[in-house]
Amino acid sequence: MERRFGDRACIEYLDVSKDDVRSATSDVLEAIREAGLVYPVTLIGETLVCDGAVSYPAVLRAVEAALSGQAA
Repeated sequence: MERRFGDRACIEYLDVSKDDVRSATSDVLEAIREAGLVYPVTLIGETLVCDGAVSYPAVLRAVEAALSGQAA
């Protein structure tokens, strides 16, 4: 990711088994629950990229689209 996008993008992993993460992201977790998504859930900003598994190619495409101002 860094090789491709430099400092224009970063990965942030949030472990929702931790109490502090759950409390800080409760609105997002509620939306995930309501949508019936399966962990792991990958978001670019607030846009869902994939759930149930991490797809590196899908993440790269979504990051590229986000950086170029296009919808993913």
